[in-house]
Amino acid sequence: MVEPDPEQPTDTRPDGETGHGATPRPDVETGDGAAPPPGSGADSSPPGDLASELRIAIMRTSRRLRIEASGDILSPGQYSVLVGLSSGPRTLGQLAAREGVQAPSMTRIVKALEDKGLATRAGHPDDARLVLLSISDAGAATLDRARRERTAWLSRRVDELPAADRAVLERAAELLQGMSAR
Repeated sequence: MVEPDPEQPTDTRPDGETGHGATPRPDVETGDGAAPPPGSGADSSPPGDLASELRIAIMRTSRRLRIEASGDILSPGQYSVLVGLSSGPRTLGQLAAREGVQAPSMTRIVKALEDKGLATRAGHPDDARLVLLSISDAGAATLDRARRERTAWLSRRVDELPAADRAVLERAAELLQGMSAR
């Protein structure tokens, strides 16, 4: 057996991080390096490992979806703000809190949306110091198009899978939606 070089990573995890001196996981690899057959019992990971793998897979898929549909029209931040505005008018502070950013950052995002004609601002009916932001008709159409593009991208990937894998993903989608609703 070749000793690993302590200066070089010896494994790359699915999240792209590396570690030193990792050992092969018997639940992932058989003696010949092939993955065990699904349903053999050898493919079940401890819950912490499964949670980590799911988190990584969900984050990567989410990132790809954001990239695939945003293109040159919307940045991921602009898309997210339009989603927030699609359920009704919001103040800048509400949007900033929803997105987890500071007011100056949200001001830049909203200004870009306004410049593109995707959002509008109006005075707040109860507080003259506040401004209400709304999605425009063009913003709603752009958001709808971006959502359709994301769905189409994912649909193409799912269609490439065998029927058994699509059934697994269908069940996984149900489980994930149930978990996120709790």
